[in-house]
Amino acid sequence: MFKRYAPEDDARSLEEPRFTDPAIPSRACCCTARPVVRVIMPPTATRARPVDLWLCGHHYRTSLQALLAAGATVEDLTQTADQDQAYYAGAAA
Repeated sequence: MFKRYAPEDDARSLEEPRFTDPAIPSRACCCTARPVVRVIMPPTATRARPVDLWLCGHHYRTSLQALLAAGATVEDLTQTADQDQAYYAGAAA
């Protein structure tokens, strides 16, 4: 009656690096969703080194203005071969 969802059943999961790359965590920093962006927060006066944030789409969109104001760098984990990072950064701004 009910079928349990398994990501390996989805052909798309085999293509996207965020599902197969061991360097990408399976959960975002903000919630239990998978991350769609990697945000690199620059060093500040109180933080000597940059910090990586792995955000889901919802929390990324919600905090986009604050991230841009802080000078964060964004890497899209869902980009396709025909879209580069410059396209994504321009679309997000």
